[in-house]
Amino acid sequence: MNADTRPRKRGPYQRSRARRDRIALAVLELIDELGHAGVTTSLVASRSGSSEPTVLYHFPTREHLLVAALERSDDLELGLATASDEEVTLDLDALRTVANAALSAHVHRLRLFVMLRGQAATPNHPAAEYFARRTERALTIWQNMIARRQRDGLAHPGLEPSDAARQVLALWDGLVLAHLGTPGFDCGQALVDGVRRLTGQNWIEGLAVLNLPDNGL
Repeated sequence: MNADTRPRKRGPYQRSRARRDRIALAVLELIDELGHAGVTTSLVASRSGSSEPTVLYHFPTREHLLVAALERSDDLELGLATASDEEVTLDLDALRTVANAALSAHVHRLRLFVMLRGQAATPNHPAAEYFARRTERALTIWQNMIARRQRDGLAHPGLEPSDAARQVLALWDGLVLAHLGTPGFDCGQALVDGVRRLTGQNWIEGLAVLNLPDNGL
C-alpha cells in the first residue's frame, strides 16, 4: 500500500499556536526597539499582521502580552542550548562572560524582566506562573551544577546544593538591580566572586594551600 503523501491541513490548534507565536515575537521585537513602555496593542497588531481583537483574544491584557514576549525570548535562547539540565557544568570564566553579555545585549528585555518580577508577587498576576516555572528550572540547573562541583572537589562537601542554588539566584537578582541602577562595575566578576564564596570554593582552595608540604602542615 502506498503511503498517503498528500499535504495535511493544519488543525485549528496549530493555526492558533502559530498566531500566538507570531504575536509574541512581534511584542519581543517592539520591546527591543522601543522598550516595554512603548508597546501598545495597536503596534503589536500591526507588527504581527493581526487585528487588535485577535491580539486581545489570545492575550487579554497588556501584561499577558509582555509575559508572552519573555516566554518567547526564553524559547529562542533555549533553542541555542544543546545540553540537558543534568549535563550543564559550571565554568566560572564562561559564567562571567555570559553574565556580562546578558546585561548588555538586551537591556530593554532586562528592564521588563525586573519590572514583571516585582509585579509577579501580586496574587493572580499574569507573570506569577511564568516566574514560578522559570525559577524552578533555574534552581534545578544550579543544584545540579553545584552538586557536580562537590563531586569534583570544587565546592564544600557539607553544602546543601538546593540552599546554595537559591542563594546564587538571589545574588544574581541583586546584582542585576544594582547594574540597572548604577552601572559601571564588573557584574560578571561580582557574580563569580559570590559563587566562589557561596559554594565554599575559596575554603577548598585555601585548605589545599595549607596542606602543601612546603607550608609545613
